[in-house]
Amino acid sequence: MSEEPTPPPSEPSNDESIGQVIKRLGPAAWLGIAWAIFPGVMGILLLTNMDFATRMLKGTEAEPGLPFMAAVGVYVAVFIVTAGLGLLPTYSQAILAGFAFGVAWGFPAALLGFAGASIIGYFIAGRVARKKVEQEIHNHPKAEIVRDAFIRHGYGRALLILTLLRVPPNSPFALMNYVMSVSGVRLVPFLIATIVGMAPRTFVAVWIGAQVDSWDQIEKPKWLVIGGIVMAVAILLALGKLANKAIEQAMKSGELPPEDEPAPNA
Repeated sequence: MSEEPTPPPSEPSNDESIGQVIKRLGPAAWLGIAWAIFPGVMGILLLTNMDFATRMLKGTEAEPGLPFMAAVGVYVAVFIVTAGLGLLPTYSQAILAGFAFGVAWGFPAALLGFAGASIIGYFIAGRVARKKVEQEIHNHPKAEIVRDAFIRHGYGRALLILTLLRVPPNSPFALMNYVMSVSGVRLVPFLIATIVGMAPRTFVAVWIGAQVDSWDQIEKPKWLVIGGIVMAVAILLALGKLANKAIEQAMKSGELPPEDEPAPNA
């Protein structure tokens, strides 16, 4: 008597609560939540202490600050640690670079800070969350197919998608480190995408910082906010289209059963 073919893995019930998923993921879920919320909350603390930070780096007429290159080194080190651990927002730190060092030195210093911070975030997320999230993705066939379509079908294609995810000014830095790491993105394309994708927004933030004389003048330009939203929506629509295409191809090839296909009889 021939054996019944093993049915493909089924999607978990739609009735499953977010609380159940968080409980199953454990520390992996809490790390993602913390990196989504904490930088914004701590940004308030950073903004209230910007004058102190600039006095430490640049000094005042009465009290000279650190030597210029030492100040750049301290700035980069603090940026790497605080952004890498998901403690502080990166936009304000990039503005600080322009305010303290000008564009010529502030831009490479901020970009170096982003690169170093992304590596720290990558390894923390990989150590804490990757195994749990990988298992969760495997339990959701559609999610696994979409993930593979994004990062496992050609180096160039994956690099382009990862870079686009970094470009919008409102793309959360720490959370994107988390998402990319737990999705199984390799370190080299992750780092290249971070540097290339974040270079334009970093330059703009540094340039803004270099144009002002006091922190009271700092305000994110409306064109940057609107442009960031439009860019983010366009990228999300493009990625959504790619995801739907991957799911349709999987259904046609039999990797994923059609939505309306009845379950096989026992």
